[in-house]
Order: sequence, then C-alpha cells, then structure tokens
Amino acid sequence: MKEESVFWLGAKPGTKAAASQPPAATSLQPAVFAACRTAGLEPEDFVAALGEHGSWLVSFTREARPERFVWNARQRQLVLQGRIRSGGWEDLNSCPVESPNADGFAAGIRWLASNKPGPPA
Repeated sequence: MKEESVFWLGAKPGTKAAASQPPAATSLQPAVFAACRTAGLEPEDFVAALGEHGSWLVSFTREARPERFVWNARQRQLVLQGRIRSGGWEDLNSCPVESPNADGFAAGIRWLASNKPGPPA
C-alpha cells in the first residue's frame, strides 16, 4: 500500500488552531502500549485521529523493520503494516475487532504480533 496524505476529520493542518480537546482515542494509549509490550514489542509513538471515528496508530520496530498497528475505526479492522523501502506502508495482516476497547485491541495486537493464520481468539 502506497502512503498517501491523511485527511484528519475536524482539522485542516496549517489552517486551524490546534483542537482544544485531544482526540478521544488518546485515552487508549496506555492500554495499547501495555498490549504491545506484552506481545514483546516496544511502542515508539501513538497518533490519534481527530473526529468521531476514533482511528489511531502505534509505531514500533521489529527485527530492524519499522512497523505499526493501525486501527481503522470505520471498517473496524486492526491492521499490521510494514514500511516499504520505496516509501509508504504495506498491509501485512489484519483482523476484525468486535469490541473496540482496551481488551479488544489487546487481543488483536497479540494475534497480529504472533503472525498466526486464522482469526483471533
């Protein structure tokens, strides 16, 4: 998947003042970081999208390759992506998250980090 510009709902970079309230998804950061660490990954950053959907991403490096988990709230999919040398990101795997909360994301992160075939348990 080639990296493209991101449209952040509720804001236009460079044309609006920063939002007075952080995105709601930022409250998930501690749980997402804990799930990454439990899976043997060291999270590097967490970015939450503005808007009502609650999408977010968390970056990490595994085996010297930059990777990230992306929560696509609109499609209710947690996606594992790897950086490609020519630029951008490619989807490596994904799974549905039925309960978009700390426990649901932790299960998805564990499953995606393990690279097991089949749906998450």
